[in-house]
Amino acid sequence: MKRLAIVIALFALGSSALAVDLKRYETRLDVGADGSGRAQATVEVRKAAPGRLKLPTGFAALPDFAADEAPAGAMMTPRSADGTAWIELTLPEGVPAEFTLRFGFATPGVLAAPRPEKGQKPTLPEGSRVLRHTFVNTQDASIGRYALVARLPSGEIVHRIQEQSPAVKRKEFTPRVELDRLDGQQSATLQLSGLRQGDRTAMSIEVVPARRSPAWALMLLPLALAWLWQFKDLARPSAAAAKGDAT
Repeated sequence: MKRLAIVIALFALGSSALAVDLKRYETRLDVGADGSGRAQATVEVRKAAPGRLKLPTGFAALPDFAADEAPAGAMMTPRSADGTAWIELTLPEGVPAEFTLRFGFATPGVLAAPRPEKGQKPTLPEGSRVLRHTFVNTQDASIGRYALVARLPSGEIVHRIQEQSPAVKRKEFTPRVELDRLDGQQSATLQLSGLRQGDRTAMSIEVVPARRSPAWALMLLPLALAWLWQFKDLARPSAAAAKGDAT
């Protein structure tokens, strides 16, 4: 908590466009078979004013960063320190009050098998990998809705949701982590509305190959054999039919 407070204070000191609101902040994360991926973020900005704003990302670094859409004269610069990455957004005079930002970056090793401590045994079975994501609103501007949509590699599914926080409140009608399908592959969406400065949301999911267990075939084998034995007489010609064919 102390470290989080320091990070928030540093973000506040570096931001001068404090009246801005973020209506929607959504990141799509496409994960490849090797565990690396590519993130594409869309941020809808409202009540913008000239100055600087630091956008948190929820990732440790932003390699291969690309600014895809921004208002004329605005600059997006990726920054990182102490395992935290953010976008430094500089807004010029005459910036529109409402606009949309789009940017992308690589996410190496976002899906990986946990490494056990020295002398400890693995806590997950072979083939299992974990995707973790934590987002903290470290800047003063509120966020209407935040979402991370993680599209899993082909042939892999969520086996277990290890963490989904904060807990869903009574007035919320959607789960914190929602499993669905996106472009033919399973996806997991972390979502939270009404984030103020310091609010945190996180998910951790265990991902496994979508293999069909051979146990089902072994269980059905006796039933198949019994069915064949019961109808064995239908499968062979009767004696009368065989005699008729002979005449």
